[in-house]
Amino acid sequence: MYKSFESLERAIGHAAKEKKLVGAFNRYKVLKNWEKAASGFILEAKDLTRAMDLKNGVLLVACLDREIAYQIKLLAARIIFVLNQLVGKQVVFAIQVEA
Repeated sequence: MYKSFESLERAIGHAAKEKKLVGAFNRYKVLKNWEKAASGFILEAKDLTRAMDLKNGVLLVACLDREIAYQIKLLAARIIFVLNQLVGKQVVFAIQVEA
């Protein structure tokens, strides 16, 4: 038919793939920058915590010490702000800590 137009199925497929890749890339950036953001507030965070996953804006963090987990909960808003600054967009909305 017209060469300049793309089929609807193809356009939707490209948009879905692009959205998945963008989400995966944002997840990667958040997980990579967790140590930098958290250790700015809690010195032991680098050794005793690890960002495990990011789903629907909630960052799942594993923690080996209950005191550090409590500090992360208290400082969550500040850590989230720094993480979003490092990523460059609003990606993280909450932090869930598992001690």
